[in-house]
Amino acid sequence: MIKLLDVSKNVISKFTAEKIYNETLEWAKNYDEELKRLLENHQEYSLKVLNIERGNAKPRKDISKWSEVKGIISYMYDEVFENNNMYEFQKITGKDEIKEILSNYLEKYFDISDDKQTWFDKIKDLAEEKGYAREVKEYKQNPEKYKGHVGDISTVIRVALTGKCNTPDLYEIIQILGKERVEERINRIN
Repeated sequence: MIKLLDVSKNVISKFTAEKIYNETLEWAKNYDEELKRLLENHQEYSLKVLNIERGNAKPRKDISKWSEVKGIISYMYDEVFENNNMYEFQKITGKDEIKEILSNYLEKYFDISDDKQTWFDKIKDLAEEKGYAREVKEYKQNPEKYKGHVGDISTVIRVALTGKCNTPDLYEIIQILGKERVEERINRIN
């Protein structure tokens, strides 16, 4: 079964967002009323969500069967995300530090119109400002010099926005969520 699911992930990773949307919707009509409602009520938005990290050289391979889609994308929908108030920030756990990182991100670094490289450079700036290494390599070379690395900072932002430590590309998620939703979700923690 594990091998079959792996093969399925590889096949589905090559599907377009439209094909995944249609196949998932057909499945949901029979087995998951909430997912059906989310997909039908937010068709254009759902297509954007399902298109994250698709159609490139290394497409995401996180769907092996349609029943998994809801768990993989539900955090992108406010009506489902609002019910999720359990956050596990991983390495950075101090509530004050988390709030400070998120406040600084919104006040000084967040600009929805940034391109991906500019956005990530700003995350590195925030990391440096807070005493974290700008690069993982820097941290590994001198771990005693830093509190952590840029990945720890981006994880705080990721968890605040999605409730999850592991998601597809954070920049793409931010672009789809949009300015107001990003601010609202971060302010919920502050």
